[in-house]
Amino acid sequence: MLHYPKMSKTNKFQVKERRSANYHPSVWDPKLIESLSTPYNYEVYGTKLDNLKQEARKLLKSTRDPSSLKIIDSLQRLGVAYHFEEEIEEILNLVHFNEGLDFYTTALQFRLLREHGYRISSDVFDKFKCGEEGRFMEKLSKDVIGLLSLYEASHYGMHGEDDLEENQAILCQTFEVFNRKDGYQTNKTSSRISRIPPTLEDAELDYNLVQSVHQNEVKELTKWWMDLGLKEKLIFSRDRLMENYLWAMGIVSEPRFSNCRKGLTKFVCLLSVIDDMYDIYGSLDELKHFTDAVDRWDMKATDELPEYMKICYLAMFNFGNEIAYDVLRDHGLNVISYIKEAWGNLCRSYLVEARWFYGGYTATLDEYLQNAWVSVGGPGAIAHACLLLGSPDNQNFS
Repeated sequence: MLHYPKMSKTNKFQVKERRSANYHPSVWDPKLIESLSTPYNYEVYGTKLDNLKQEARKLLKSTRDPSSLKIIDSLQRLGVAYHFEEEIEEILNLVHFNEGLDFYTTALQFRLLREHGYRISSDVFDKFKCGEEGRFMEKLSKDVIGLLSLYEASHYGMHGEDDLEENQAILCQTFEVFNRKDGYQTNKTSSRISRIPPTLEDAELDYNLVQSVHQNEVKELTKWWMDLGLKEKLIFSRDRLMENYLWAMGIVSEPRFSNCRKGLTKFVCLLSVIDDMYDIYGSLDELKHFTDAVDRWDMKATDELPEYMKICYLAMFNFGNEIAYDVLRDHGLNVISYIKEAWGNLCRSYLVEARWFYGGYTATLDEYLQNAWVSVGGPGAIAHACLLLGSPDNQNFS
């Protein structure tokens, strides 16, 4: 239950009653995070991983269609394809116009090429169709692996490719029938994961090493969050460090983007606090002053802010300036104006929503969407990600 604020007449920054969203505490104990450990690290296992990658590269270079496509599919499903981006691109360039493939491999080729941004027409499936209605040949109905490959490929359909969208619904019904039956046939040439011992070992070792990177990042971020003190000082806001880290990890998961991942986590943590300040805790007058201070991007602007806003402002200000310093040091670019603009746009969009609330105004859908595409945080996150990607971690994770 939200409680509404009552402004005091004696002091514009004194609020008799603050609202609260009653957020639950974080379920992640900092001591538990600190206790995370793993025997894997790149110093000990880096050489072994490099050797396994070399074996996999040799395998990629020695295979030809259609086996190469199956290997690429396996690498992607095992989560290690990022080690072989150049080799994969070289192979896909060669198979781009390969038309002499079976049903399963044609669907696999279509999906992989679409995934990697190549132009390929859905007409490649026409040779497996018959009749005026363009239905797939009856004999293909027993090729479960081929149908599954087609189903995955159909998700990469483009506007106007109605046949692929229609196939999705038909294939879903087909799979439901298969689930109720036994003894269906599979195409023996179309195994789901190509059996490549070095690649499987590579994937297992890579997983453990990447996990060690993520554990160290979480420990570092936990210390940063605890030292920042916003959790204790601004008790109205969400304490969601781990959830924010998992979001950042979903955006940039590869080990070499460690700095970007950590920076995005910090960005979303600060964004969440500021969002809660605008949505729940701050009075409209306070929020106007905070927005003006962000637009000025000057510590002197905090003189007119209440104490809890000064702490929040300083955390945001230091974080933004730290990123700007790193980019200037490493690349000779002054990006402070972009950081200032990102936070300014975000806070102005929050202020619009705060004015709607305090004014009792219900925005139209168009009004809401026009503002929400900024207030959701996406443009700010993208701007920070671009700047953070320009400062890769010095460790050799590639």
